[in-house]
Amino acid sequence: MKQTAEEAIAQLLKDNKSLQLGNNDDFGYSRIPFNIPALDQLTGGGIPKKRLTLIYGPTNVGKSYLASQIVANAQKEGGVAAWIDTELSWDSEWNEKCGVDTSKVLVSQPTNGEEALDIVRKLMHSGVDVIILDSIAGLVPTTVVEEEFSYNPMAWQARFVNSALPKLLPNLQHGSALVAINQVRASLGPVALDNMPGGMAQTFFAHFLLQVRRKGWIKEKDQNVGFDMEVRLRKTKVGGENWKSATVPFRVEGGIDIAESYIREGIERKLITQGGAWYTYKDTKAMGMNGLKKAFLENPEVFEELQNELTT
Repeated sequence: MKQTAEEAIAQLLKDNKSLQLGNNDDFGYSRIPFNIPALDQLTGGGIPKKRLTLIYGPTNVGKSYLASQIVANAQKEGGVAAWIDTELSWDSEWNEKCGVDTSKVLVSQPTNGEEALDIVRKLMHSGVDVIILDSIAGLVPTTVVEEEFSYNPMAWQARFVNSALPKLLPNLQHGSALVAINQVRASLGPVALDNMPGGMAQTFFAHFLLQVRRKGWIKEKDQNVGFDMEVRLRKTKVGGENWKSATVPFRVEGGIDIAESYIREGIERKLITQGGAWYTYKDTKAMGMNGLKKAFLENPEVFEELQNELTT
């Protein structure tokens, strides 16, 4: 007598311990929010756990800052964070300014790529909530580290990353969010293309691909005080707004301007109206963006009301 589908599934589950039903809770995952409306909307609620997120872009556009916000928000939710610093650029003072509690961050500065990835794997098995790998460009295998400075075999970094990622990613099932940062380099040839060190495997295996760019400068009194950071979701296997982008104000002295980010979102959703130089939110009226930010600073309960409207 032919088995029903339910009977066949039950028998297969019994005979193969590696099989699970597609709605099993083990396949679920949570997210670490940015707590910035535009970025959380773009990413579907934040950075996913049990997945690889790749943040890439040119130098000095805020990639490490975004990573610091992921760490800070994971900490606010009681999570444990680790930072694998292959570039030897960890700065406790700067990260504290970004909202990170550096006294509770596990930091490693490995001497070679194998050591870096071995630490990442051990952290995954320990259930660390978020692991920042800063960066893929800094992963140098032992075979290259121990040779003469002139030793430069063809595509050594791409071969190393391509072979390492398939071995590393199965460990994500323990619950960690792995966030890797990478740079872009201009290619040689008549057409300049943005290429990332480490080959194509990183984009293939990444579940989330966030591209960061500088869109335009923020000026005050003819001085560049920051820039508009454009974050584009170039690839996703975990929801969000694929191929769309979010633009947030980034100030050199203070990172992402949270208040201005909420104000921009409020204007876009027509919760805040603008007439000439005047901005109005319910009973609050102020001249200029800085004037409205000052009004919110003086009346935090009003700003909290705007935040609640934008996040619920």
